[in-house]
Amino acid sequence: MNRLFFFAIFICFGLEVSGQIGHGGIPSGLQGQYNSLIMTEKGRVDFAPPPASVIAENSYRDEKGRPLQFAFPNFVKLSPHNSGETTVMDDGRLLWQLRIKSEGAYSINLIFDEFFLSRGDSVFIYNPSGDFVIGALTHQNNKKWGGLATAPVPGDEVIVEWRGTNSLREGTRIMIGAVNHDYLNIYKYLNAGIGEFGASGSCHSDLTCSENGTYVLNGRSVCQVIVGGTEYCSGTLMNNSNNDGIPYVLTAGHCLGSQLSPESVVFIFNYEVPSCQTQIQGSMSQSISGSYLRAFADQLDFALLEMSDYPPEYFRAYYSGWDINETHSSIAHSIHHPSGDVKKLAVSLSNPENATFNANSVFGNSFEPNSHWRIAEWNEGTTEGGSSGCGLFDEDGQTIGLLSGGSATCSNPVNDYFVRLNKIWDFLPYDTARVDVWLNPSGDGRSIQAGYDPNNATLLRFSHFPNGGIPQLVSVNGGYGKYTGPNSLQITDVAERYNELASGVIYGVFLMPGENIVNGSGHVTIKIWSGVDSPQLLIEEKSGVVIQGSTDKEVLVLFDEPVRFSGPFFVGYEIDNTAPVDDFAVYQAPISEGDNSLFLNDPATGWQSYEDLTGNGSAILWMEPLVGEIVFTDSSDIDFSSLELVLGPNPVSNLINFRYHRDGEGLVSVFDLAGRKIFSSYVGIFNNRGVLEFEHSLMRGVYFLQLEIEGEKVVKKFIW
Repeated sequence: MNRLFFFAIFICFGLEVSGQIGHGGIPSGLQGQYNSLIMTEKGRVDFAPPPASVIAENSYRDEKGRPLQFAFPNFVKLSPHNSGETTVMDDGRLLWQLRIKSEGAYSINLIFDEFFLSRGDSVFIYNPSGDFVIGALTHQNNKKWGGLATAPVPGDEVIVEWRGTNSLREGTRIMIGAVNHDYLNIYKYLNAGIGEFGASGSCHSDLTCSENGTYVLNGRSVCQVIVGGTEYCSGTLMNNSNNDGIPYVLTAGHCLGSQLSPESVVFIFNYEVPSCQTQIQGSMSQSISGSYLRAFADQLDFALLEMSDYPPEYFRAYYSGWDINETHSSIAHSIHHPSGDVKKLAVSLSNPENATFNANSVFGNSFEPNSHWRIAEWNEGTTEGGSSGCGLFDEDGQTIGLLSGGSATCSNPVNDYFVRLNKIWDFLPYDTARVDVWLNPSGDGRSIQAGYDPNNATLLRFSHFPNGGIPQLVSVNGGYGKYTGPNSLQITDVAERYNELASGVIYGVFLMPGENIVNGSGHVTIKIWSGVDSPQLLIEEKSGVVIQGSTDKEVLVLFDEPVRFSGPFFVGYEIDNTAPVDDFAVYQAPISEGDNSLFLNDPATGWQSYEDLTGNGSAILWMEPLVGEIVFTDSSDIDFSSLELVLGPNPVSNLINFRYHRDGEGLVSVFDLAGRKIFSSYVGIFNNRGVLEFEHSLMRGVYFLQLEIEGEKVVKKFIW
């Protein structure tokens, strides 16, 4: 007999918990003095690979309509009392280290059955090379349910390190309950230099290659959902009618399986390739661990989770809006993590159709009739295992459903089924089995809710990487080494100039290493300078940044505190030429338009532009700052007298009329807030008037129009 299963016992999960957000610092094992402890026999625990039959069985069951299993759990009880090595540090604190190896694992993640830290304690989880570190975890990461789930750490070895001032018998509790062996390669290391990234189908489109602003904005609400350390799906961060940023994530009910353990869920944001460069792996460092289960219905195949913490500002998370109307006669799209890969985009040019999905839930129940949207065919991309739970968006970018299952593949992209948001809205009478009480707490009967950007477009990742650019490492003319790494010129520092901003704060820096051979310390120092024509005053640096193994993988370096600046600034790094030298170099890219922004510190001549020093033309250094509290440099704020550029109407719909003091043919370029050129066009100016007509609509927001004519260049801000 079928039954309608809904989860109503929430009191055991309605507890205050903290997310998996690190609090800085460097593990002792990466500082040299204490790394010998984890090399002893007692300091190690080894696991054999999972049986081939288990891997084969789970690979065979890889399909939509069920969470995609990527890891095999080794159930254990590992604690400082029965494993690892404990010693007393020079400052009197205790240090416990445990090295875990699971032969052949692509990554390892841990489930702590017990995790409670006293004030002053810290825990780090990292791989031996040190290029991936979780932590420091502190008492702020304690959860009332008493455990912790971690994000996957690349490689087949992981080190757990605890530092504390008290005995482990005086409050602190650490017990690892599961060591999960990744056999599908969730991190998708590149086996070839070019081409398909990860294990998802070749027909998928990377989200960051899209020029549609709505798609890109929606992508900031999409997260990877890892359940129990062994299975993964996709989810969407949802806005509510109070616009208060409560972090609700909507995903498929079948993603939680039959155990319904929301505390073991890890959410990973911003896992995507940078600047449409599919050979560069995106960072998976922005994660939150644990959640509450707010609403669930088995026969409607949905789960509404509330993450254990609000996404930090630097996640730049966007809360998706929603639309619960019964019909949608427009283009639909979905953004998802197929096979755990980076964000992909699927687009259908046909209307979503009301439909019945003839399939069974994880509890064996039939899905409610007429509770799904049917996507008859994808015109771009598709979905696959791991996409489950991803949102379906209408043409305006509002969430209207979530993926339940279907049969679409790259070779036959037809018939996918998404649970209808308007069906799960209030179909069931219980608050724990409907979403309206959570997403519309005002209860005012609205059918559409706009999305919510808590940073209001004032926290952005700035990029100078040119559209269609090619990342490269350039060898020194007539010498050895790369210009952005150790070389015969003995370059001491490399920097990228940013002069678009009047003021703000820098949270961190993304960098894209193209070469990384560790011969020395394996560390690099990240720097920020102020200056106009070249770096002048060092305003911040972060030393000891571990860069081992970080080739063709995006690295995010966060500063301990946001760094405030005023006026142009430079981000870069120091090159340590002391033997033995690490061969570390960040990608650069040539630019055909715009000014050179890559600068090199030559010990003989001081700071010079790359163009002047090498004669190779203009270039950029692929380092991208994460900037908040932004105030833009805008020529409309400066007294240009006769050079004044006047735009109208502002806000803009489909054309801009402008007035300027000079007649002739001018080059008009439009840039978004990230400094990316949207398009450029030559426009005639006659009797001091010109018109720029837009061929395509832009995403709502702020843009810059730049006019270049007869050696003059002026910029004006406008709103779309």
